Amino acid sequence: MLNYDDSLDTVGPRAVIEARVAAVAAKDLDALLACYAEDVTLFDAVGPVRDTGRDAERARLREWFGAYRSAIELDIRDLDVVADGDVAFASYLFHVRGTMRDGTDVAMWVRSTAGLRRDDHGWKIVHEHSSVPFDSATGEALTRLRPEAGPAAG
Repeated sequence: MLNYDDSLDTVGPRAVIEARVAAVAAKDLDALLACYAEDVTLFDAVGPVRDTGRDAERARLREWFGAYRSAIELDIRDLDVVADGDVAFASYLFHVRGTMRDGTDVAMWVRSTAGLRRDDHGWKIVHEHSSVPFDSATGEALTRLRPEAGPAAG
């Protein structure tokens, strides 16, 4: 049975996605890594084409957190979770804001999809894909796009 609402099957996956927001705001590496399975596959908006494993995520997060001199503000909207048994998929947009160490202000929307699996330790992200749209003529990332009006946070 697929669940497209806030039924019990989607509460756990939603909590994992929402826990990420609090961990990013606190720059709490351990709390954020606790959201990921040991064998997670990562397709991030920056970095290599693909990364695998929590250790790779740890290195990427250290670099990301260290690049900001300010807090990293992360807001989620349009969170949609579909779950069936021990597998769930979440898609959402997130707005990341902050000031980099070089003084550059960041304010951009990112698209994300996460695959989650439930095991004896609860729900963990096993696959994550984050991206920004790009201009097909120039190849440039379109980081200034904003989502159309719609639901706020999931």
